[in-house]
Amino acid sequence: MSVGRIVAVLVISLIACHAWPHTEAFAQGGEDIQKELGELKQMMEKMQKRIDDLEEKNRALEAEVESRESEEEVVVKEETVTVPASPSPGEPQGFLSKVVQSLNPEISVVAMITPTWYSLNDPVVFAHNDPENTGVNMQEVEVGFQSVVDPYFRFDSFFSFSTEGVEMEEAYGTTLFSMPLNSQLRIGRARAKFGRINQIHRHAQNFVTLPIVVAEFLGEHLNPTSVEASFLVPAPWYLELSASGGSPDVETPTFGRSPDANNLGNLLYIFHVANFFDVGESLGVSLGASFATGSNESGPDERSSLYGVDFFAKYRPLKNNPYQEVSLQSEFMWRQAETPEEELEDYGFYVEGMYRFAKRWNTGLRFDFTDTRTPIEEHEDEDHDHEHEEEEDEHGHSHDDILGLMGRAYRISPMLTFRPTEFSSIRLQYDYLNQDYGPNQHAVFLQFQYAIGAHGAHPF
Repeated sequence: MSVGRIVAVLVISLIACHAWPHTEAFAQGGEDIQKELGELKQMMEKMQKRIDDLEEKNRALEAEVESRESEEEVVVKEETVTVPASPSPGEPQGFLSKVVQSLNPEISVVAMITPTWYSLNDPVVFAHNDPENTGVNMQEVEVGFQSVVDPYFRFDSFFSFSTEGVEMEEAYGTTLFSMPLNSQLRIGRARAKFGRINQIHRHAQNFVTLPIVVAEFLGEHLNPTSVEASFLVPAPWYLELSASGGSPDVETPTFGRSPDANNLGNLLYIFHVANFFDVGESLGVSLGASFATGSNESGPDERSSLYGVDFFAKYRPLKNNPYQEVSLQSEFMWRQAETPEEELEDYGFYVEGMYRFAKRWNTGLRFDFTDTRTPIEEHEDEDHDHEHEEEEDEHGHSHDDILGLMGRAYRISPMLTFRPTEFSSIRLQYDYLNQDYGPNQHAVFLQFQYAIGAHGAHPF
């Protein structure tokens, strides 16, 4: 029985019940009954109108549901495949669907393509993923696979593709279950928690080139295979302590695998302290300190120690101007490296300021500097050069160059970025490099960046 018929029966019953007590009155005065019947008729007309409106809304809802179901049909290779609707929270999920979901991680691809001009025919390039020469450079294509494994672990992996090959940049698991002392474990190859910029992937950094001090001390990134434990200290502000230990199995300028690889003291150990202070509604400040020590590959018992301090502050008045943002970031590093001949000491820093003046525009300026107390002199002895010829790395640096600097160098880099959306950007940057051990260098970069797939939030 339809809704209209049910309502009609109820109305007729109400009429009968309402009219029965007035039978005697009907005999005495027909005018009163006629008036009441007229009122009842008006009530029935109003109820019928409401019923028609409800039926019209019901038909509209059914049409909307049918249109949504038709949109779930996807055409693949000229064949129509119906995508099954996801089960509701209360509906049990089958074993096969659980397996398929577990094998379907979040996939992301980020590409950086950079037309470049250098003033020198043999340009000075500090980091592996910096543009190599004049022309169009494919800086990096990063592919990421991320997913929750189960209620206990999460797994993240990132692979860096370049014209020289493929590098496993990160592949690590993170604990999700509750552990004592608000701690968390991270096992595998990951960007070490040393400083600030080392934890940020290239596409999320503010400039085309890597700061000189970071490239000279950490390389493109310091990402050893290790076990890392992090602890949240119960304090009035955010305070995190982290410690890791593992193999220096990556090519970095400061650390390397020792010939005495079975000695636990020659492994790479990294410690980091991170503080975050919420100064107000619009200002946040982060302050950290880092220390790393491990073998430097120059001898069985030779090791390097690296100290770092990092600072970051961001001002963003969301109430007054949500698209205005000012930030300041800086890191200072000091390195001590033991060699069979002598102990080397180097230091350096960078300071970068960013200003977002519109929804899609920001600009910035960076100054980076490196110097040494024990400069490395270039060897003129042909036999010595021949002896170290096989020890040169892919950038042409010899073993001595890796552990020490040849002198003072600084670089000034202004930058302008246009970001149509969070998935693409165009960045224009100019570099002026001044070095006392070589000619000065000018460079211009125009970087195009594209991102597809899962796109996580950038770190503070």
